[in-house]
Amino acid sequence: MRILLALAAAVALCAAPAARRAQDSGFDQSHALWTKVLRAHVVGDRFDYAALKKDRADFDRYLTSLHAVTREELETWTRKQRFAFWINAYNAHAVALVLTEYPVDSIKEIGGWFHPVWEQAFIDMPSLHPSGKPGKLSLDDIEHSILRPRFEDARVHAAINCASRSCPRLRDEAYVAERLDEQLDDAVARWLADPERNQFDREKSRARISRIFDWFEADFVRDGGSVLEWIATHGRDKELAWLTRSKIDLGFLDYSWKLNDVRH
Repeated sequence: MRILLALAAAVALCAAPAARRAQDSGFDQSHALWTKVLRAHVVGDRFDYAALKKDRADFDRYLTSLHAVTREELETWTRKQRFAFWINAYNAHAVALVLTEYPVDSIKEIGGWFHPVWEQAFIDMPSLHPSGKPGKLSLDDIEHSILRPRFEDARVHAAINCASRSCPRLRDEAYVAERLDEQLDDAVARWLADPERNQFDREKSRARISRIFDWFEADFVRDGGSVLEWIATHGRDKELAWLTRSKIDLGFLDYSWKLNDVRH
């Protein structure tokens, strides 16, 4: 009997859920420091970079916690924990990159024609490089080699923020695994309802939508069948269902790369 109980205990231990193992790893899955920074510096659809640059202790502590995560640790986490981690990592490092040169009128000023800002390898997570080889990551690495191909969820385009005015607005809280679907759905609904970023006129059967739907059309087609079907599915309270029942005059809004700064 004792042998059977011992075997049962061993099996239970081996079958411990990944969420419990992740909790034991030491990383704060609530991303509390990042939420603290966001709550203090997100103002509407803008961000107070000047204030953060003056007092960035919590922000730097959060970046350090991200950089300390190893590949072995990450692999013990649930899919949603990894997904939330990489969304937050992208957003936090976009802010960090702006702060390296702030004040600037656009994040694109930090790069150049031959070395675009998105390709700059500055993110100190060598063991997490998508190539499997040690090295620093770029924002492009996170977006195009991790977030998009590994998680295959077009809602991510409403969650990541490239520090520009036409990007979907930066949420004033961190993304967390236990509420991730709710947060992503809410981010999409807010993005679609924002007339600065998407415009819909049912009476004229006209839609002027974000360039993001053009640049990443394949992601929305994969998840929704077409861009308009995806939008119709994710509009709040089915308010955009009409997009799939009519011939739509479809166009794209100009994209502003001006910094999403409260000072502008």
